[in-house]
Amino acid sequence: MRLYLIRHAEAVPRGTPGYAQDSRRPLTEQGHEQARDISLGLKRLQIVPDVLLTSPYVRAMQTANYLAQALQLSAPPRELSQLRAEAEPAETSTALAPYAQQEHVMLVGHEPHLSAWIAELTAGSGGMRCQMKKAGAACIDIERVPPPSGSGTLRWLLSPKQLALIAKSS
Repeated sequence: MRLYLIRHAEAVPRGTPGYAQDSRRPLTEQGHEQARDISLGLKRLQIVPDVLLTSPYVRAMQTANYLAQALQLSAPPRELSQLRAEAEPAETSTALAPYAQQEHVMLVGHEPHLSAWIAELTAGSGGMRCQMKKAGAACIDIERVPPPSGSGTLRWLLSPKQLALIAKSS
């Protein structure tokens, strides 16, 4: 299975009046632009997931909706609570079970969860550190679901700037 992990685009800052709950913070105007750019970059890379899963948080769902539209997916994004920012990596790996027959799975989530999950998938607990930028993307291959710790292969990790450049290249 090939996993495409996407961090949501820029959201309104924590503590912004009207958004007391972290889960309700939406994308900023720049975040909407980032989400469009990375979606077009991933389209240019000819990535077409079999399923698109997203954290239930507003900013992740908004980012996932841009991806679904740009990639012309036939089904809308599905919520997966194990993609919340506070989720444990092992919990997210186990949550892949219903999708074990899919070849390409795209997941939209948050930091620090995504970086911790990348580390767990590819190097095992404590074996690697990385940080996904807002609107960044990673590609990881796994051989089975749930993937054993350290068994995944990191194919690439792209920043939002790199994805935007890919989107704009001719």
